Amino acid sequence: MPLAVILAWLAAGAVLRPVRRLRDGARSLARGELSTRLPERGADELADLARTFNETAASLERTVGELRRMDADARRFVADVSHELRTPLAAMTAVTEVLDEEGAHLPGDTGTASRLVSAETRKLARLVDDLIEISRFDNGRARMDRREADLGELIAATLRSRHWDDAETDLPHGIVAEVDARRFDVIVANLVGNALRHGAPPVRVRLSTDGGEVVIAVTDRGPGLPDDVLPHVFARFYKADTARSRSEGSGLGLSIAEKNAGLHDGTIEAGNQPGGGARFV
Repeated sequence: MPLAVILAWLAAGAVLRPVRRLRDGARSLARGELSTRLPERGADELADLARTFNETAASLERTVGELRRMDADARRFVADVSHELRTPLAAMTAVTEVLDEEGAHLPGDTGTASRLVSAETRKLARLVDDLIEISRFDNGRARMDRREADLGELIAATLRSRHWDDAETDLPHGIVAEVDARRFDVIVANLVGNALRHGAPPVRVRLSTDGGEVVIAVTDRGPGLPDDVLPHVFARFYKADTARSRSEGSGLGLSIAEKNAGLHDGTIEAGNQPGGGARFV
Protein backbone atom coordinates (compact mmCIF):
# COMPACT_ATOMS: atom_id res chain seq x y z
CA MET A 1 0.00 0.00 0.00
CA PRO A 2 2.70 2.60 0.84
CA LEU A 3 4.47 1.73 -2.43
CA ALA A 4 1.26 2.34 -4.40
CA VAL A 5 0.81 5.74 -2.74
CA ILE A 6 4.39 6.73 -3.57
CA LEU A 7 3.99 5.61 -7.20
CA ALA A 8 0.71 7.52 -7.50
CA TRP A 9 2.32 10.64 -6.02
CA LEU A 10 5.24 10.43 -8.46
CA ALA A 11 2.88 9.91 -11.41
CA ALA A 12 0.72 12.85 -10.37
CA GLY A 13 3.80 15.02 -9.99
CA ALA A 14 5.01 14.08 -13.48
CA VAL A 15 1.68 15.30 -14.89
CA LEU A 16 1.17 18.33 -12.69
CA ARG A 17 4.65 19.84 -13.06
CA PRO A 18 4.25 20.53 -16.83
CA VAL A 19 0.73 21.82 -16.22
CA ARG A 20 2.03 24.22 -13.55
CA ARG A 21 4.79 25.38 -15.92
CA LEU A 22 2.17 25.99 -18.59
CA ARG A 23 0.06 27.94 -16.12
CA ASP A 24 3.02 30.04 -15.00
CA GLY A 25 4.04 30.64 -18.62
CA ALA A 26 0.55 31.80 -19.55
CA ARG A 27 0.57 34.22 -16.60
CA SER A 28 3.96 35.58 -17.70
CA LEU A 29 2.63 36.19 -21.21
CA ALA A 30 -0.41 37.95 -19.75
CA ARG A 31 1.97 40.29 -17.86
CA GLY A 32 3.65 41.19 -21.15
CA GLU A 33 6.75 39.00 -20.76
CA LEU A 34 6.72 37.91 -24.40
CA SER A 35 10.10 36.13 -24.22
CA THR A 36 8.58 33.43 -21.99
CA ARG A 37 9.25 29.87 -23.22
CA LEU A 38 8.59 26.42 -21.75
CA PRO A 39 10.98 23.43 -21.72
CA GLU A 40 10.05 20.86 -24.37
CA ARG A 41 10.72 17.43 -22.87
CA GLY A 42 9.48 14.12 -24.18
CA ALA A 43 7.12 13.22 -26.99
CA ASP A 44 3.77 13.04 -25.23
CA GLU A 45 0.75 15.36 -25.42
CA LEU A 46 2.14 17.69 -22.73
CA ALA A 47 5.38 18.13 -24.68
CA ASP A 48 3.32 18.92 -27.81
CA LEU A 49 1.37 21.47 -25.77
CA ALA A 50 4.62 23.08 -24.61
CA ARG A 51 5.88 23.27 -28.22
CA THR A 52 2.59 24.84 -29.34
CA PHE A 53 2.83 27.34 -26.48
CA ASN A 54 6.39 28.28 -27.48
CA GLU A 55 5.44 28.69 -31.15
CA THR A 56 2.50 30.89 -30.18
CA ALA A 57 4.64 32.99 -27.82
CA ALA A 58 7.33 33.42 -30.49
CA SER A 59 4.76 34.49 -33.08
CA LEU A 60 3.18 36.92 -30.61
CA GLU A 61 6.60 38.38 -29.73
CA ARG A 62 7.41 38.94 -33.42
CA THR A 63 4.02 40.53 -34.13
CA VAL A 64 4.10 42.84 -31.11
CA GLY A 65 7.71 43.79 -31.86
CA GLU A 66 6.78 44.72 -35.43
CA LEU A 67 3.78 46.74 -34.25
CA ARG A 68 5.96 48.58 -31.75
CA ARG A 69 8.54 49.32 -34.43
CA MET A 70 5.85 50.62 -36.81
CA ASP A 71 4.36 52.75 -34.03
CA ALA A 72 7.77 54.20 -33.17
CA ASP A 73 8.44 54.93 -36.86
CA ALA A 74 5.06 56.66 -37.19
CA ARG A 75 5.64 58.79 -34.09
CA ARG A 76 9.14 59.70 -35.29
CA PHE A 77 7.77 60.64 -38.72
CA VAL A 78 5.11 62.91 -37.19
CA ALA A 79 7.71 64.56 -34.95
CA ASP A 80 10.13 65.10 -37.85
CA VAL A 81 7.46 66.52 -40.14
CA SER A 82 6.17 68.79 -37.36
CA HIS A 83 9.63 70.22 -36.76
CA GLU A 84 10.21 70.72 -40.49
CA LEU A 85 6.93 72.64 -40.75
CA ARG A 86 7.88 75.07 -38.01
CA THR A 87 10.09 77.31 -40.15
CA PRO A 88 7.69 77.84 -43.08
CA LEU A 89 4.83 78.22 -40.62
CA ALA A 90 6.69 81.00 -38.83
CA ALA A 91 6.94 82.85 -42.14
CA MET A 92 3.28 82.19 -42.93
CA THR A 93 2.25 83.43 -39.49
CA ALA A 94 4.15 86.67 -40.07
CA VAL A 95 2.26 87.11 -43.36
CA THR A 96 -1.10 86.44 -41.67
CA GLU A 97 -0.39 89.22 -39.19
CA VAL A 98 -0.19 91.60 -42.15
CA LEU A 99 -3.35 90.08 -43.62
CA ASP A 100 -5.15 90.58 -40.31
CA GLU A 101 -4.24 94.26 -40.36
CA GLU A 102 -5.25 94.79 -43.98
CA GLY A 103 -8.07 92.25 -44.24
CA ALA A 104 -10.71 94.56 -42.83
CA HIS A 105 -10.01 97.04 -45.64
CA LEU A 106 -9.91 94.53 -48.50
CA PRO A 107 -13.08 94.32 -50.63
CA GLY A 108 -15.36 91.33 -51.28
CA ASP A 109 -13.83 87.93 -52.00
CA THR A 110 -10.30 89.23 -51.44
CA GLY A 111 -11.09 90.14 -47.84
CA THR A 112 -12.89 86.82 -47.27
CA ALA A 113 -9.95 84.87 -48.70
CA SER A 114 -7.41 86.75 -46.55
CA ARG A 115 -9.40 86.05 -43.38
CA LEU A 116 -9.74 82.36 -44.34
CA VAL A 117 -6.00 82.00 -44.99
CA SER A 118 -5.24 83.71 -41.69
CA ALA A 119 -7.61 81.48 -39.70
CA GLU A 120 -6.39 78.24 -41.32
CA THR A 121 -2.75 79.19 -40.80
CA ARG A 122 -3.36 79.73 -37.08
CA LYS A 123 -5.09 76.33 -36.86
CA LEU A 124 -2.16 74.66 -38.60
CA ALA A 125 0.32 76.39 -36.30
CA ARG A 126 -1.61 75.17 -33.23
CA LEU A 127 -1.72 71.63 -34.62
CA VAL A 128 2.03 71.60 -35.27
CA ASP A 129 2.72 72.92 -31.76
CA ASP A 130 0.48 70.20 -30.31
CA LEU A 131 2.19 67.47 -32.34
CA ILE A 132 5.63 68.65 -31.23
CA GLU A 133 4.47 68.67 -27.61
CA ILE A 134 3.09 65.12 -27.95
CA SER A 135 6.39 63.98 -29.47
CA ARG A 136 8.22 65.36 -26.42
CA PHE A 137 6.03 63.25 -24.15
CA ASP A 138 6.59 60.16 -26.33
CA ASN A 139 10.37 60.62 -26.30
CA GLY A 140 10.56 61.42 -22.60
CA ARG A 141 11.88 64.92 -23.32
CA ALA A 142 9.11 66.92 -21.63
CA ARG A 143 10.80 69.24 -19.15
CA MET A 144 9.36 70.80 -16.01
CA ASP A 145 10.12 74.20 -14.51
CA ARG A 146 8.37 74.01 -11.14
CA ARG A 147 7.98 77.14 -9.08
CA GLU A 148 5.76 77.98 -6.15
CA ALA A 149 2.68 79.92 -7.25
CA ASP A 150 -0.81 80.90 -6.16
CA LEU A 151 -2.99 78.63 -8.28
CA GLY A 152 -6.02 80.91 -8.11
CA GLU A 153 -3.98 83.70 -9.64
CA LEU A 154 -2.64 81.40 -12.37
CA ILE A 155 -6.14 80.22 -13.32
CA ALA A 156 -7.43 83.80 -13.37
CA ALA A 157 -4.51 84.80 -15.62
CA THR A 158 -5.32 81.94 -18.02
CA LEU A 159 -8.94 83.05 -18.35
CA ARG A 160 -8.02 86.72 -18.61
CA SER A 161 -5.41 86.21 -21.34
CA ARG A 162 -7.99 84.44 -23.52
CA HIS A 163 -10.81 86.87 -22.73
CA TRP A 164 -12.98 84.11 -21.28
CA ASP A 165 -14.94 86.55 -19.15
CA ASP A 166 -18.11 84.41 -19.31
CA ALA A 167 -16.60 81.64 -17.20
CA GLU A 168 -17.79 81.71 -13.58
CA THR A 169 -15.04 81.16 -11.03
CA ASP A 170 -14.51 80.19 -7.42
CA LEU A 171 -10.79 80.81 -6.91
CA PRO A 172 -9.85 81.32 -3.26
CA HIS A 173 -6.49 82.97 -2.64
CA GLY A 174 -3.74 81.26 -0.73
CA ILE A 175 -3.82 77.82 -2.40
CA VAL A 176 -0.14 77.51 -3.27
CA ALA A 177 1.74 74.70 -4.99
CA GLU A 178 4.90 74.13 -7.00
CA VAL A 179 3.86 73.94 -10.65
CA ASP A 180 5.20 74.58 -14.12
CA ALA A 181 3.21 77.73 -14.92
CA ARG A 182 3.24 77.15 -18.69
CA ARG A 183 2.06 73.56 -18.44
CA PHE A 184 -0.50 74.48 -15.78
CA ASP A 185 -1.85 77.12 -18.17
CA VAL A 186 -2.16 74.47 -20.90
CA ILE A 187 -4.19 72.19 -18.60
CA VAL A 188 -6.64 74.89 -17.55
CA ALA A 189 -6.95 76.37 -21.05
CA ASN A 190 -7.74 73.00 -22.62
CA LEU A 191 -10.37 72.08 -20.04
CA VAL A 192 -12.11 75.46 -20.02
CA GLY A 193 -11.84 75.88 -23.79
CA ASN A 194 -13.35 72.44 -24.28
CA ALA A 195 -16.27 73.32 -21.99
CA LEU A 196 -16.88 76.63 -23.78
CA ARG A 197 -16.81 75.01 -27.24
CA HIS A 198 -18.79 71.85 -26.60
CA GLY A 199 -20.78 72.55 -23.44
CA ALA A 200 -23.31 75.20 -22.53
CA PRO A 201 -23.25 78.05 -20.02
CA PRO A 202 -22.64 78.49 -17.25
CA VAL A 203 -19.08 77.19 -17.44
CA ARG A 204 -17.65 77.11 -13.92
CA VAL A 205 -14.07 76.77 -12.69
CA ARG A 206 -13.68 75.87 -9.03
CA LEU A 207 -10.42 75.60 -7.07
CA SER A 208 -10.31 73.80 -3.72
CA THR A 209 -8.28 71.44 -1.56
CA ASP A 210 -9.12 67.95 -0.36
CA GLY A 211 -6.92 66.11 2.12
CA GLY A 212 -3.77 67.93 1.06
CA GLU A 213 -4.51 67.61 -2.65
CA VAL A 214 -5.38 70.50 -4.95
CA VAL A 215 -8.64 69.98 -6.86
CA ILE A 216 -9.68 71.95 -9.94
CA ALA A 217 -13.16 71.25 -11.31
CA VAL A 218 -14.39 72.55 -14.68
CA THR A 219 -18.10 72.04 -15.31
CA ASP A 220 -20.72 73.13 -17.81
CA ARG A 221 -24.45 72.64 -18.41
CA GLY A 222 -24.28 71.19 -21.89
CA PRO A 223 -25.39 67.73 -23.09
CA GLY A 224 -22.58 66.01 -21.18
CA LEU A 225 -20.43 63.11 -22.34
CA PRO A 226 -22.16 60.02 -23.81
CA ASP A 227 -21.27 56.72 -22.15
CA ASP A 228 -19.56 55.43 -25.30
CA VAL A 229 -17.37 58.56 -25.44
CA LEU A 230 -16.12 58.58 -21.84
CA PRO A 231 -13.51 55.79 -22.28
CA HIS A 232 -11.95 57.65 -25.23
CA VAL A 233 -12.03 61.26 -24.01
CA PHE A 234 -8.24 61.48 -23.56
CA ALA A 235 -7.33 59.47 -26.67
CA ARG A 236 -5.34 61.31 -29.33
CA PHE A 237 -7.30 62.72 -32.26
CA TYR A 238 -10.55 61.35 -30.83
CA LYS A 239 -13.64 63.42 -31.58
CA ALA A 240 -17.03 62.43 -30.24
CA ASP A 241 -18.78 63.58 -33.40
CA THR A 242 -17.02 62.18 -36.46
CA ALA A 243 -19.02 64.57 -38.63
CA ARG A 244 -16.99 67.40 -37.05
CA SER A 245 -13.68 66.20 -38.48
CA ARG A 246 -12.90 69.77 -39.50
CA SER A 247 -13.79 71.32 -36.15
CA GLU A 248 -11.59 73.92 -34.50
CA GLY A 249 -9.76 71.51 -32.22
CA SER A 250 -6.98 69.14 -33.22
CA GLY A 251 -8.22 66.28 -31.06
CA LEU A 252 -5.00 66.50 -29.02
CA GLY A 253 -5.91 69.07 -26.38
CA LEU A 254 -7.32 66.76 -23.71
CA SER A 255 -4.54 64.23 -24.27
CA ILE A 256 -1.93 66.96 -23.77
CA ALA A 257 -3.76 68.23 -20.69
CA GLU A 258 -3.75 64.73 -19.18
CA LYS A 259 -0.03 64.29 -19.89
CA ASN A 260 0.75 67.64 -18.26
CA ALA A 261 -1.32 66.70 -15.22
CA GLY A 262 0.70 63.49 -14.99
CA LEU A 263 3.95 65.47 -14.97
CA HIS A 264 2.58 67.25 -11.88
CA ASP A 265 1.83 63.85 -10.26
CA GLY A 266 -1.85 64.52 -10.85
CA THR A 267 -4.74 63.07 -12.83
CA ILE A 268 -7.73 64.29 -14.83
CA GLU A 269 -11.05 62.52 -14.49
CA ALA A 270 -13.90 63.02 -16.95
CA GLY A 271 -17.56 62.48 -16.11
CA ASN A 272 -21.01 64.01 -16.00
CA GLN A 273 -22.83 66.03 -13.38
CA PRO A 274 -26.04 64.64 -11.85
CA GLY A 275 -28.04 67.59 -13.15
CA GLY A 276 -26.52 67.47 -16.64
CA GLY A 277 -23.33 68.72 -18.22
CA ALA A 278 -19.75 67.53 -18.34
CA ARG A 279 -17.36 67.63 -15.39
CA PHE A 280 -13.56 67.46 -15.61
CA VAL A 281 -11.63 67.22 -12.32
